[in-house]
Amino acid sequence: MHIPPLRNILVHILAVVPLALTAYEYFTGALPIVLDRHLIIRFGAVGLAFLVAAFAITPLITLTGKAQLVTMRRSLGVYGFCYITLHLLAYAWLSNYFDWGLILRDLGERRAMSIGLLAFALLIPLALTLTNGWQKRLGKRWKKLHRLVYIAVPLSILHYFLLDRDIRDWVLVYAALVVILFLMRLPAIRRGLARIRQRTPVIVNKSKDPG
Repeated sequence: MHIPPLRNILVHILAVVPLALTAYEYFTGALPIVLDRHLIIRFGAVGLAFLVAAFAITPLITLTGKAQLVTMRRSLGVYGFCYITLHLLAYAWLSNYFDWGLILRDLGERRAMSIGLLAFALLIPLALTLTNGWQKRLGKRWKKLHRLVYIAVPLSILHYFLLDRDIRDWVLVYAALVVILFLMRLPAIRRGLARIRQRTPVIVNKSKDPG
């Protein structure tokens, strides 16, 4: 039986924690009275964290040379999309009770809402084509399609920045991190990082032969 690497198992565990925490708060009566805001922020923050983590995999491979890290990207991306979907559902259900008139008015009056919806729309084709089957069917077009993440990630950060005026510090940290990740994708910088990695000496610990 194939056992996933520990790093992949850790991703799955981290993905369950926010839901487990929400379930614990529900059954112990610890959920706040303003439930919609609490869950909208939680699911959105977790979704954004997973999305940025998935976006960081390629630069991490460039830095470390560990191509096997790519197996984490799919899980991170899927969990990011799932939590952002929960974020959207919490907004539509708990804040607006699926009243499409209110939702459409929000989209028209608040830039954060329209930007967030656009980011989510860009993530849908990415989530639907993450499987190996779609990758084979699309061929070279698969990589071109998945470059939509270059637009979706900044839009997601901008959405959250405009949405919540009380908690902006960590969003600015995410924004700075994403800028760095974009820079690390530039061909010249990517080649430079690869050369630095290749020149870095590898220290091998040799144990003494007991015989």
